[in-house]
Amino acid sequence: MQVFLKRLSQHRERLSQLEMGVLEFILHHHEIVVHMNVDELAKKLFVSTATISRTCQQLGFRGFQDFKYSLKKEVTKEPHNTVFSHSGFLSTHIDRVKQEIESTIDYIDEGKISEAAKYIHDSKHVEFFGVGNSLPPCVDASRKLMFSGKISSAREDWDELRSVANSLSEDDLAILVSYSGETLYTLEYASLLKKRNVKTISITGQHNNRLQQEVDLSFQAHVINCYYGEMDMSSRFPLSIILDFIILTYLEKYKDS
Repeated sequence: MQVFLKRLSQHRERLSQLEMGVLEFILHHHEIVVHMNVDELAKKLFVSTATISRTCQQLGFRGFQDFKYSLKKEVTKEPHNTVFSHSGFLSTHIDRVKQEIESTIDYIDEGKISEAAKYIHDSKHVEFFGVGNSLPPCVDASRKLMFSGKISSAREDWDELRSVANSLSEDDLAILVSYSGETLYTLEYASLLKKRNVKTISITGQHNNRLQQEVDLSFQAHVINCYYGEMDMSSRFPLSIILDFIILTYLEKYKDS
């Protein structure tokens, strides 16, 4: 629970004074908030329901219900030695995965997917930027593009990624994948790419993040925060779903090129 609350606290700088008040109440009274609806919380804090929703979005959630879902999981979390075979425990995570898939698909804009496919077609080289747990979806997507005949790569070394960002040109495409959209290395690469007028696409798992503001085309997956003890168990497959849709559309539209 403390890890979850600490993650919420890291968003303080992005909040207005009203939103900060909402966050402070949540941090100190989370055991109460988990049983409240948005109207009750708004009346309790003398703010509008819109302020509550906006605060949750700034914290990286779709809205109050999405936030409350994650908070409830943390409050009711089993002890660290809980086994995965516990049916109630597993069903909670099955529901989480279902929600991630359904919400990610709901976000899909076919027009933007087609636009991203054209970006790939028009580029000489596609470079994927992903660090930490966001790297595997990049490696998988790059491999698929390579097999299709498009020159592509996904590198692991952070310094090498910085060097690549400084060498790409207007004829290239950079696809930046980030769970939070706030990873400092990824934001640095995005800034370098922007200065070089490189076409950029972002795929993120959280709402209202800085990376979305730095790229030409952004996609939103739906990733629900999930921790087991202090271990980050948040999914990355929603990011891969969007990458697959873009690549499939590229293959279908430009298979004869």
